[in-house]
Amino acid sequence: MNQTKSYPRPSKIRYRLERVWLRLWLRKLILYLSLILVFSTFCLLIFVYSNDWIKLKEYKNHFKNYIFERPELSVSKLEIKTANLDLVNQINAILKLSFPINSIKLDINHIQKIINQIDSVESSNVRIKDSGVLLVEVIERKPVAVYRENDDLALIDLKGYKINNIFSRNDRKDLPLIVGTEGNYQVKEALEIYQLLSNYLNEIRGLIRIGERRWDIIFKNNKRIKLPEKYPKRSLRKFLSSDKSYLISSNDFVIIDLRFTNKIILRKLTEDITKP
Repeated sequence: MNQTKSYPRPSKIRYRLERVWLRLWLRKLILYLSLILVFSTFCLLIFVYSNDWIKLKEYKNHFKNYIFERPELSVSKLEIKTANLDLVNQINAILKLSFPINSIKLDINHIQKIINQIDSVESSNVRIKDSGVLLVEVIERKPVAVYRENDDLALIDLKGYKINNIFSRNDRKDLPLIVGTEGNYQVKEALEIYQLLSNYLNEIRGLIRIGERRWDIIFKNNKRIKLPEKYPKRSLRKFLSSDKSYLISSNDFVIIDLRFTNKIILRKLTEDITKP
């Protein structure tokens, strides 16, 4: 026969304590007193150990000064190599470094990133020499063409990156002129077209990118050669090797259209003449 398990009866004191603990005001009072006690203890500890804390801080400052003021960690000047005078002045103005400066405080990667963001800089190498000199070696972008967009003229490199603006086309007559939207992204092809027309360079005003897909060659006498969208160099090379290349120097026609396969269209002001 199973016996029923009996549980001990709670004492009267425990019961009364549990009833008292159920009062909200009592729990809040104990919480506030506990917070006050903790805060008071914290303030007392700060007051007691304040002198030791000040001494520890002095030791820390002394150690920091000992590390950062060591002569072998000092950088005395900035040296910039393989850069023109304007670029040197621009780098100095951007970095604004005050020497001497501790090498630990210098962020070499950040300095290199800032220098590489300059338009005329292709890449750079920044390092600290054993002699305490911050050395910056710069590779400048080489201008290969003048690019005109709207009314702005800029020098660009072989990859189409802008180097700097110029005020007039006369400032760099030695470089070919490229005009048109996204024409700077096709610099290599434009230069190859210029090379094919090496015998007529003095007569060429520039190349215009039409519809972001093909080229027009503009001459000083307002003559224009229209190149096809596909294989423009092959079409121009074929035309220059034919017996009709004399048309470039002729003043009888305004436009020489090479956009059609095996066909040359010569356009006057009022009429078109097709040459098979």
